[in-house]
Amino acid sequence: MEIFELQAFLTNLAPISRMQYQIWDREGKMIFPLPAERPPEPRLNDALQKFVGILAEQNIYRQGYFADQYFLCGLPLTNGQGKLGVLVAYGPKPDRQMSGNSEGKPTEGHSPDMKKFLGSLASILQANWLAKEEIQELAEELEQSFEDLHMYGKITSKIKALRFSSHMLIGLITDLLNNLRADAAFALFPDIQNFNALVTKPHLEGRLKTRLEFYQELIGHIPGDAVSSKEKYFIINDSNQDASFKKLHPDPYRFLGVMVAHDDNFFGWLGLVSFNMKEIYRQGELRLMVSLAEQLSVVIANTGLYQDLEQFIINMVKSLVFAIEAKDPYTRGHSERVSKVSMRLGEQLGLKGADYDRLRWSSILHDIGKIGIPEEILDKPSPLTDEEFDLIKEHPAKGFEILQPLVQLEGSLPGILHHHERFDGKGYPGGLKGEKIPFNARIIAVADTYDAVSSTRAYRAANSTQKAMVIIKEVAGSQLDPQVVAALVEITDKDGRLLENTP
Repeated sequence: MEIFELQAFLTNLAPISRMQYQIWDREGKMIFPLPAERPPEPRLNDALQKFVGILAEQNIYRQGYFADQYFLCGLPLTNGQGKLGVLVAYGPKPDRQMSGNSEGKPTEGHSPDMKKFLGSLASILQANWLAKEEIQELAEELEQSFEDLHMYGKITSKIKALRFSSHMLIGLITDLLNNLRADAAFALFPDIQNFNALVTKPHLEGRLKTRLEFYQELIGHIPGDAVSSKEKYFIINDSNQDASFKKLHPDPYRFLGVMVAHDDNFFGWLGLVSFNMKEIYRQGELRLMVSLAEQLSVVIANTGLYQDLEQFIINMVKSLVFAIEAKDPYTRGHSERVSKVSMRLGEQLGLKGADYDRLRWSSILHDIGKIGIPEEILDKPSPLTDEEFDLIKEHPAKGFEILQPLVQLEGSLPGILHHHERFDGKGYPGGLKGEKIPFNARIIAVADTYDAVSSTRAYRAANSTQKAMVIIKEVAGSQLDPQVVAALVEITDKDGRLLENTP
C-alpha cells in the first residue's frame, strides 16, 4: 500500500472505527493529518502531545485514557536503526468499563485488538517511510550527480577550447574548488612546473605551511602499490588512520589524488584536500575527478605537439623573412632588431603572457608580406615612384593574407596588418587613427621607425641614437603613438646603447 493510499485509508477508517489517527515525525512534528485539519479540543491536544513524547522515548506499544472520556493508544515507528516517528490513535472511551480518572491524565488499559491493528499499520508505514527516505536519498544523489555533470560539461568545454596555460588551469582548478566539497584543490606536474596550479579557500590561510610543499608531500606519501594502473587514483578519508599522512598536518583531513596520464606518459596529479571530517568523498566526485584528469592529460599531450608544430611553422616563416632580408645588405637583420626593440617596449608598457607572445611574433614577422614585392623595388637605392610606393604599401595586407591560414598566429595578425598606420589617421592600409590602431601595431611602428632612422640605408647613412630620438619625438602624436614614444625615451635614457646592442 502506497503512503498516500494509507493516509486515504486512515481518513476513511476514522468514521467507521470512531478513532482518529495521527502520524508524527522524529522531530515532534505532526505530518498526518495536517495540524489545521480537525484539531482536537485544547486539553485533549495537550494530552496527545505529552503522549507522543512518552512514545518517542520508548520502543513499546502504550494505551490509556484521558479524563475518563477518551481512549489513547500508540507505538513508535522505527527502521531497525532508530526511530522514524510515532503513530497515535484516539477516540471516545469504549462503552465497557475501564479504569480511568478525571485528572486529565492517560491511564493504562488493555486492548489487544487495537495493539495488533496499530502494529499492522506501523509495519506498512515503516516500509513506506523507508522507501520514501531511500527515494529522497536517491533524489539527492541524482541532483548532485546532475550538478557534477553540469560542472563537468562546463569545465571540459573550457579544456577543449583552451591552448594550455597555467592561467587557464588555475581557472579550472578554481571551478573544482567552488563546486566540490573541498578546502583546497591543486594540479602538480613535476616536469612542467610552470603549469602547476594551487588554489586554497581563504579560511585555510595560515593553517598550511608552504602550500606547494604540503601538496608535494601528500603526493610523495602515496604508496606506489596503492594506485591501480586501471583506476589511477588514491583516497584517504581520515588522515589519522594512516601514520604517514597524519604527520603531515596536526588536524585530520581528507585527500583525493588522481593521476594525470596519457597512454604511457605520466604528467602529474590532480588533487582535493578537505578538513571537514563530517563528509567522505562520494563516488560522483571521484568519477568527476578521474574524467577531468583524463581530459587534462589529452590536452597536455596535444599541447606538446601543438607547441612543436607552432615552433616549426614560426621557424619556417622566419626563414623566409631572413631570406628576403639577405637579398639587401641594408635591411639585413631589420626584423630581428625591430622585434628586440618591440619586446623592450612591451616590457616597459606592462605587456605580459599571451599579449607579450603575440607582440613577439607580430614584430618578427611584420615584414613577411615583402615576399610579394619585386627585388628591384626592395633594393632600389633611388627614391621610389608613386607606383612603386603603392606596391610597397601592399606588404602589410600581403603579410596578413600569407599568415591568416595559420591558426597559431591568429592573435599576431592585427600587429602585422596595421604596423604602418599613423596615429593621425593618415597611414595605411586602413587609415586607422589613435587608439583604434591595435596596440601591438603602435609598438611595432615605433620600433620600426627607430630602426629605420638609426640604421644605414642605401640612400643615407645611419643616424646616432640621439639624433634618431630627436626625429622620433618630432613625429610623436602625428605619425607615432606618444605613449609608446615616451616609453622608448625612458628606455634610451636608461640604456643609451640600445641600438648598438641590437643585432
